[in-house]
Amino acid sequence: MYVRTISRKNKNGTTTTYVQLAHNVRDEETGQPQAKVLYTFGRLDTLDIEAIRRLITSLSRYTTSEHRSHGV
Repeated sequence: MYVRTISRKNKNGTTTTYVQLAHNVRDEETGQPQAKVLYTFGRLDTLDIEAIRRLITSLSRYTTSEHRSHGV
């Protein structure tokens, strides 16, 4: 899994960037990797940074050796 940004040009010439959580899967027909978006956090200029920090803190609980030894 990884965090990626996607930028799109608007009709008025401005660019809007979105932040997404994604992972790659192989297309069964072509064998080529393709990004599958798991979650879109929203526009880069309006991200809820505190919510992202809370998510990181919550996920960090599962990176300790105690949790890894229990198969979680």
